[in-house]
Amino acid sequence: MANLTPKQRRFVEEYLSNGENATAAYRAAYKPKGSASTVERNAYAVLKNTKVTPVIREARARAQARIDRIMERYAITKENVLREFARIGFSDVTDIVSVQGGRVQVKNTDAVPEDARRAISEISESINESGDRTIKVKSHSKIAALTALAKHLGLDKPDPQDDDAIDDMANDQDPERIDRGEKTPEG
Repeated sequence: MANLTPKQRRFVEEYLSNGENATAAYRAAYKPKGSASTVERNAYAVLKNTKVTPVIREARARAQARIDRIMERYAITKENVLREFARIGFSDVTDIVSVQGGRVQVKNTDAVPEDARRAISEISESINESGDRTIKVKSHSKIAALTALAKHLGLDKPDPQDDDAIDDMANDQDPERIDRGEKTPEG
């Protein structure tokens, strides 16, 4: 960005930080007084400037390289994200706690299966003034995980109704009969 003017540099910074909105970046960098169409035209001109374009392209490439490193480091894949949602959505509280003699017992974490451990968002312990201990085990939201899985699978969209009337209309030899208000021969 060394060979850019201060306003071009500000334009690039704003453009990359505001979702790549050239008009908003132009307004922030140049403080224009013209009409909306003039601002749009000038923003596009700055965006296509031969000094500005390569800087934006290079910044995008650096950002993508950072994203790729993060995704590789943490193994962020579609499969892994779905697996985590499934772990949470289908977790069973009895993998973590049990009831013995009318009291809730938290299992030793070594005995808790990995899927159940990954569904836990918090384990905390508190001791009141009389010395009684309270252990709290909180899991991530099953509803949120199942909603995300349902959305991924398309289960959030209504199924077409299996309606015999639609089939009847599609197979009717005289479809205009309905428009005329006549009933089908079947009824």
